[in-house]
Amino acid sequence: MNMGMEQLAEQLIGGKTEECWDSLVEQVESGRNSLYIYEQWLAPAMRYVGSLWEQNLITVADEHLASGVCEILMTRYAALVKPEQPNGRRGMFLCVEEEAHYFGLKMVSALFEERGFATRFYGPNLPLKDALLGAMHWKPDVIGLSVSIVYHLPKLKQYVNALGSLPGSPAVIIGGRVIEPYGIDQGLADQAVFVPTLLELNDWIDSYLFADATQQIVR
Repeated sequence: MNMGMEQLAEQLIGGKTEECWDSLVEQVESGRNSLYIYEQWLAPAMRYVGSLWEQNLITVADEHLASGVCEILMTRYAALVKPEQPNGRRGMFLCVEEEAHYFGLKMVSALFEERGFATRFYGPNLPLKDALLGAMHWKPDVIGLSVSIVYHLPKLKQYVNALGSLPGSPAVIIGGRVIEPYGIDQGLADQAVFVPTLLELNDWIDSYLFADATQQIVR
């Protein structure tokens, strides 16, 4: 029997790593793919944990413990997944400066890796100057950015402008729950791609790889 979101959240908060892992393995054995496991199972549980913290029903320590267990689960799950053949493309993924919420972005990075991209995950709170240095060295084809705090949105615009202007014109994709309600997707529509769900991201990857393959055939 598949575990419900609230039950999983309780186990995350309780630091029950192995019980959570057993539940994840059940998901795999029942035929669930990464899109389901990340978006329909693990992410909702972590959002529920966050809502409990916002209501002062759990402590910061509880939330940190749940986050630690979640990270372990994601790392162990990634080791189970057999990625597609390398496609020769690179992706780098980061949160804007002072942005600490990175689990969604880590799922994005994992999905790109599963789809055959070489990836670098820079995690939370990466200053723009360091992001630029990393990108100039790594030369990514795709750069993924994440923001979940409203007052970080002006920084997001700076990152999109700077990273999208790099040599090679990497595709910039953006995720985060605050994007659509504040109309940021409209203001930067000509400079970045907005992917509110992993399902939409997977469709975008399909289109990106198809276009890339078509260009190579034409050449």
